[in-house]
Amino acid sequence: MISVLENSLTDYLKLVKPYISPQLISPENWYSINTLSQVFPRAITSFFGFECHLGIKEAHADFLICADAAEAGRKILAGDNYSITLPSSLMEHPVWSNIRDFSSNWNTDTSSIYEKVRNVWLEFDINELPTIPIPSCFFGPEPIYSAKSKNQHSYEWVSHALKLLMGRTLPDKVEKQLFNCFDLLPKEAYVFQIGVMLARKSDLVRICIRNISPEQILEYLTQMNWQGCLSELKPILTKLSTLVERIDLDIDVGEAILPKIGLECYLGKQPKFESRWQSFLNYLVEIGLCIPQKRDALLAYPGYLRERSNQELWPNGLLELSNFLGAEYERVFFRGLHHIKVVYQPQKLEAKAYLYASHSLLSPQFVSQWRNQQHASV
Repeated sequence: MISVLENSLTDYLKLVKPYISPQLISPENWYSINTLSQVFPRAITSFFGFECHLGIKEAHADFLICADAAEAGRKILAGDNYSITLPSSLMEHPVWSNIRDFSSNWNTDTSSIYEKVRNVWLEFDINELPTIPIPSCFFGPEPIYSAKSKNQHSYEWVSHALKLLMGRTLPDKVEKQLFNCFDLLPKEAYVFQIGVMLARKSDLVRICIRNISPEQILEYLTQMNWQGCLSELKPILTKLSTLVERIDLDIDVGEAILPKIGLECYLGKQPKFESRWQSFLNYLVEIGLCIPQKRDALLAYPGYLRERSNQELWPNGLLELSNFLGAEYERVFFRGLHHIKVVYQPQKLEAKAYLYASHSLLSPQFVSQWRNQQHASV
């Protein structure tokens, strides 16, 4: 039995839940997410989110937590005599023991990964929650460029990081393929996330690549001897590139590059200030990748919640911190659409939305400037 924590992530979810349509997350799904969130101290993150499948009627989301190197999350995961801890019963599972080993290294300033890892993402499949919840784990490295680029050095630290997370050495053929993926990156492209599906005991490594054009994606996959169909993928990429600002590429690396890939589609502002969200989601509805009810729910989600207007809802610890700092500061919770991922595999497409929630301590002057610049999630 996992301990239920005081000051848990549930406090944050209470501020977000009223703004997420039941078309996206059902009451039963919320119950499971809340149960999971009670295991984690809220201090572990200031940035979390939900993954929603858009083409199905079922209102279901998975849950994601980001632990940042510059915040308490790294220390909490490491458990190195920090005042806020995870339940000890989690560490009875070997996957969590590996996550702790990784995080302890990450939190040690003499470690090879201390300055190279910016954040860690824990992603929970809510449909498959065992007694001890087991996440997939991604880490956000300092940008990894090709060794052929002037920006890049050795990749060996990545193997060390993966060994810590997986509890075993990456197979030689997989490591060789992974390093080949790095070597063949286009000149300005870089890897910004590396992940492993810890719950599945797989040797596959997922890498997420940014600053790569649609044309470069096709060329890169060709060089990698990708097992998918380029002639099928090309028109999909061409169409998506007319609808969004940027497409990032997700690939699964084993001894070969698997046919299934992710196309992360981004727009720079939230729907109130960016009409292309509506156009993009309309297109996904037209081709059967998103049901209309979920499109409407996504467009209605972004916004923000100010501490001063919602003190009865605010977690006590956050109120105390704001009061200590003085009247010129207040905490604001932001909600927004992070990106839409179009998942391609031969003769099959699906779409997933990634909704985020975050909080920051801001001055009134900053809030005013932020709104005037139309960067608001409203």
